[in-house]
Amino acid sequence: MVFAVQCPNPKCRKFMLVEDHQKGQIVPCLLCKTQIKVGGTSSAKPVVSKPGQSGPTS
Repeated sequence: MVFAVQCPNPKCRKFMLVEDHQKGQIVPCLLCKTQIKVGGTSSAKPVVSKPGQSGPTS
């Protein structure tokens, strides 16, 4: 699954996509290089990867 994460740097706030296997890892922002913990915040949101496919339901 692919997730969107947002850079925590207030001057950047870029969204980027990360793979499910990167959960729990720290990745650099593609723009400002701020370190982002994947899956460590509520800002990680699942992204539908195929048209017509719905996300998880609660």
